[in-house]
Amino acid sequence: MYTSTRKKLNYNASNCIIKGISDDGGLFIYDKLNEFIIDESLIYLSYQDLSFKILKFFLNDFDDDEINQVIEKAYNKVNFPVNILNVHNLNELSFMELYHGPTLAFKDMALTILPNLLQVSKRKNNNNKTTLILTATSGDTGGAALSGFGNADNTKIIVLYPTEGVSKFQEAQMHYYTNKNAMVFSVEGNFDDCQNLVKKIFTSSIQLKKLELSSANSINIGRLIPQIIYYFYSYMQMVKCNNISFGDKINVCVPTGNFGNILACYIAKEMGLYIDKIICASNENKVLTDFFTTYVYNKNRPFYITNSPAMDILISSNLERLLYLVTDKNEEEVSKMMNNLKETGQFYLDDKYQSKLSCFLASSINKEDTVSLIKKCYEEHHYLIDPHTAVGYGAYLEHKDKLNGKTLIASTASPFKFIETIDEIFNTNLDGIERINKIANLTNQYVPNILDEIYKKHYNKVVWSKAEMEEKLRKLIGELDESC
Repeated sequence: MYTSTRKKLNYNASNCIIKGISDDGGLFIYDKLNEFIIDESLIYLSYQDLSFKILKFFLNDFDDDEINQVIEKAYNKVNFPVNILNVHNLNELSFMELYHGPTLAFKDMALTILPNLLQVSKRKNNNNKTTLILTATSGDTGGAALSGFGNADNTKIIVLYPTEGVSKFQEAQMHYYTNKNAMVFSVEGNFDDCQNLVKKIFTSSIQLKKLELSSANSINIGRLIPQIIYYFYSYMQMVKCNNISFGDKINVCVPTGNFGNILACYIAKEMGLYIDKIICASNENKVLTDFFTTYVYNKNRPFYITNSPAMDILISSNLERLLYLVTDKNEEEVSKMMNNLKETGQFYLDDKYQSKLSCFLASSINKEDTVSLIKKCYEEHHYLIDPHTAVGYGAYLEHKDKLNGKTLIASTASPFKFIETIDEIFNTNLDGIERINKIANLTNQYVPNILDEIYKKHYNKVVWSKAEMEEKLRKLIGELDESC
């Protein structure tokens, strides 16, 4: 069963997936973690079969046929034509490639399955309403959510993104997936402005007759749970390739902004996966790095636009779930910290809980070093990484001497999604798909066909000012409600 991080509840998984966020403003989280059996039989499971085991563990009110149904619709050759996940092993470290899905980012690993989880959840609860997916994005979630939900039955989706906070390709990709039921709007603010508005709408008294709200952000538990799968799968692949022995502990380094991907890693560790240290990698917006070193979370600081835009975040929503777990599920303590964050922009984790974070290490990498690290990785390992993965690589190098065992780095996006930054190394003096093809030839990379299609499509960008965005969003939701 599931509860809220701020109030004791007793919900099924399907209820949480439909609602997205709790009415009290908290996030849904499992009430207790049962024993998950980890043995060598997991080494030989396909991604789909391992997904079944983990989804069945968390989706308490889904039957076997329903779980198999959502897996078959998500993890197939249409969405993942080459492979679902690849682990690229080097000597002392491995890269977990999470970008082989339709939008070339790790968000696809969950957002290909979440629309199907939502459809089954609604059917289980005799829910015939039209669902409006309301989502903020710092880049990759938007494209993946629009791709996943844009053609789903009885569903509409609105995505908000910061005007200056995404790459050119990320913006073009979001617009590529728009249609009459899938809308995207640019906001003259940062990601936190977009995310705060989404949360405000969810917890306000907005009256809807035919629509109901849900989210594709990692605040939705149905988005978070599928991310746990790939940590198990990658570990087993490292064993299968004789990179490690079964039972060896590894370290995992995760570039993170909203703290969802790294929280999934922590939950995998809590389930018993053989993980020693978890490295939290941030860019100049290093609010998480500071939290793990001082136990003070303080968003009262400058906001930087960087070359790793998916991490340009100062309010990391999923940290609330970690706080719930490390405070021994103390809803009052979590509520107090979240209220302090809302009212003063900061909170302090009490001394008695700090030892629960001993498995975390943290580092931040600036824009200039990010480019240097992409170059270093390519020159030393002949392996091309995107800026977010470079932040993870840099954090790993900073902590390398403190680590025991092999390290797995989450490679969260295709380098071609951030070609402007990549080209700071190659200096092709080209643009668009020509630049991508040139760099692909130089580095012996495969270029997915979707890249050419996205670059060729023309789109009209609608920009909302920060002052007007709430009024415009509420008006749009009202119009959609009337038209259903």
